[in-house]
Amino acid sequence: MTRTEIKIAGYGGQGVITLSKMIAAAAILHQEGITATQTEAYGAQARGGACWAEVVISDEEMIDYPRAIVPVDVLMVFSEEAARNYKGEVKKDGIAIFDPLTVRPRKFKVKAKRYAVPANQIATEELKMPVTQNAIMFGAFIGITGLIDEESGRQCVRDFVPSKFIDINLKAYERGLEIGKKLKEEESS
Repeated sequence: MTRTEIKIAGYGGQGVITLSKMIAAAAILHQEGITATQTEAYGAQARGGACWAEVVISDEEMIDYPRAIVPVDVLMVFSEEAARNYKGEVKKDGIAIFDPLTVRPRKFKVKAKRYAVPANQIATEELKMPVTQNAIMFGAFIGITGLIDEESGRQCVRDFVPSKFIDINLKAYERGLEIGKKLKEEESS
């Protein structure tokens, strides 16, 4: 693994910051020999304003620079504006993950491998709980990248979510994991 750079961008309220914290926490707290850092920035109005977060994951003992260095290995975008602003910041052989409900696939042109994860649609229509889109994207991220093992992801969901919402968020995580693994498998065939 050595050092993996991840950038997540969208609008405040979409779970960008929470997702970045979940990725970092899963790596640090639930995996042996992995370190991680997480940084974030958002506009003056937290909800609805542009925001981004970065995570650096490494198997080295110490991360010497906490920010993701462009071009990043993984780019996750949750809005048209984020797609437009950051599409040039992902490596040619990197991974770009987006929600086709909030980012138009035809407009999101990158040289990286693209993965469309319909998190909003699943959270709203299938699970009937829009806030679970974060857990779906977290599961998809793990299924696609393989950077964090599945059980570490489950434990992280249990740690992050209020107790009365654990079951639905674990269901969302598993659904995202299933989608991510399927997309990765389709790409390999």
